[in-house]
Amino acid sequence: MMDHETERARELHRTLEFIGLRAQATTVGLLQLCAELVNAGVLNDDAIERIKQSIFREIAANQPRGYNRAEFERTLKQRLDAIFPHAADAEPRGRVGTVDEMETSLDPETARPADD
Repeated sequence: MMDHETERARELHRTLEFIGLRAQATTVGLLQLCAELVNAGVLNDDAIERIKQSIFREIAANQPRGYNRAEFERTLKQRLDAIFPHAADAEPRGRVGTVDEMETSLDPETARPADD
């Protein structure tokens, strides 16, 4: 039987892989560092948002052409929000989704229109 920490590490690895983040070990370290700094009161939500925005810009800038850009960016933002801590609680706050859901957001023929 796999221990809880190993399963969490594997799930985080899969999550980082399908949302486009590379160098998973470094990313896991960044997430833990952010959580520690939030817990210590060094980083607030605005600082975490600036970190997420820099990652968002990098991934969005390299999105392949031909995909539904608005849907891709909405999904990417939701997934980044889900893995980063918040000042109120240093734990991730949301569901990231599945690989199939991410692929659907990349396919312009199957992507649903963005909510207004």
